[in-house]
Amino acid sequence: MIFILIPAAAVAYAIGLLAFLRRRRPADTSPHSALAPVPNLLASIVVLLSSFEVVTGWAAHTTAQAVHPPEVVFGIDVLASAALLAYPALAGLPFTPRYQVLVGLFAALVGAVVALSWRFQH
Repeated sequence: MIFILIPAAAVAYAIGLLAFLRRRRPADTSPHSALAPVPNLLASIVVLLSSFEVVTGWAAHTTAQAVHPPEVVFGIDVLASAALLAYPALAGLPFTPRYQVLVGLFAALVGAVVALSWRFQH
């Protein structure tokens, strides 16, 4: 059930934010060039933290000694995932069906990774 709810919430968050900010954005704005490395940094953080949580969770389920990272690691992972999913809307991605599908598929993937890390930790 969690593998459906978390990705669905991630898709709703990402596409909803894209739709909401489309109405608030002036017509002729473009993101500053200094923002270009931000999605790479956020994606690296999400991959690093999620991988750590999945690996330690898998180890905890397959060994006799349960090893769990602190809960703050999962919290930071969720915040980094939320920032990563908000970036397309904040960077000014157009609200077209093509981009809605792309953002939705990406959000589903990020949500599935977060759900997997949650499942292995609890």
